[in-house]
Amino acid sequence: MVHLEKYIRSTVQIGEELDDILSYFEPRQVKKDRHLVCEGQIMDVYYFILSGGLRVYFNHEEKEVTAWLSFESDWLVDIACIRTGRPTIYNIHAIEDTEVVSIKAKHMDALYQKYPKWQELGRKLWERAFLEVVEGMIRHQTMSAEERYLHFMQQSDLLQKVPLKQLSSFLGITPSSLSRLRKNIK
Repeated sequence: MVHLEKYIRSTVQIGEELDDILSYFEPRQVKKDRHLVCEGQIMDVYYFILSGGLRVYFNHEEKEVTAWLSFESDWLVDIACIRTGRPTIYNIHAIEDTEVVSIKAKHMDALYQKYPKWQELGRKLWERAFLEVVEGMIRHQTMSAEERYLHFMQQSDLLQKVPLKQLSSFLGITPSSLSRLRKNIK
């Protein structure tokens, strides 16, 4: 929980209310190659990754499409599921042994009402998430596959552990193209 506390304190100036906020988080371990969430479940929680990495994917035309990869200090949430109550379309799979903490959406909302600093943190999280989506779209539209690959390789050492097929899906290229790309870079 120390990692989460440091993250919160680096994002907002918060006081003694932090102890109350942290009391709502529950730790969870996810072993490598296991699922944290499966398609069809109601995902009514926010997850914060303490260590490890998770791959978020969905099934499309009998193929797994990697939507994003998340690592230490990232938040994961299916806001559509939380706001509509519909089951999630996503699967969340551990790339390696991963530790997360979770907080129920109803508790997150109650804490927003109770603590203005927590609401500030939430706003900053959503602003950052929106920027990541926009920047990702721009990268995908303006960068070559090699440039996208090199950009993501700088983000986390854990990307080296993502299987070729899953990483190529995330980058929007075929596994054989990614294999050639890797060979040419070395």
